[in-house]
Amino acid sequence: MILCGGKSSRAGCDKQLLPCEGTTLPKAIARKLQALFPEIIIVTGTPEVYAGSGFVVVEDIVKDAGPLAGIFTGLSYASSEYAYVTAGDMPYPDLRYIAWMTGLLDTGPVTAVAAKAGHGHLEPFNSIFAVRCAPLMAASLARGERSVSRFLRGCDRVLFVPEETARRFSPDGSMFASVNTRADVERFLARQPVPAPL
Repeated sequence: MILCGGKSSRAGCDKQLLPCEGTTLPKAIARKLQALFPEIIIVTGTPEVYAGSGFVVVEDIVKDAGPLAGIFTGLSYASSEYAYVTAGDMPYPDLRYIAWMTGLLDTGPVTAVAAKAGHGHLEPFNSIFAVRCAPLMAASLARGERSVSRFLRGCDRVLFVPEETARRFSPDGSMFASVNTRADVERFLARQPVPAPL
């Protein structure tokens, strides 16, 4: 699942149209993820951008409610038991880490898998959510609660990946980096590293 519903106001451009590897950034991310997943769901407010892409393209069920609503939408359309979640502005997916997280699902019933930084910050993206989370997310959204991190902290059976474990796959934390600001866009287009949050 790739969330592409942000307004890109800080970036100064529509990030969905950023060029990357002969296509646009979200489509390049999707192509990489096809090595692991047979179904790619793109949640966007502009589905026409992905016309003819072959991906499952859907619009938010709950409008203007942030990433939690986007994840809820993607889970509502997913045909599998779990869904990997990333954003359309995160250019450096690490397939080894994603496959490793997927392997954790074999340890028993899991609600979600998400990275947790040393200072306690949770990474809502580059994560995995169980489809059965969808009704719980709908209830949270109905209460006006939109924080993905708060939702994760309130769930049972969430596997939090320690920062040091995540850094074994991505020492510089780049797999959590996102193109958010004008400066990030300039770095990305110049093929320079985009700063990571971890």
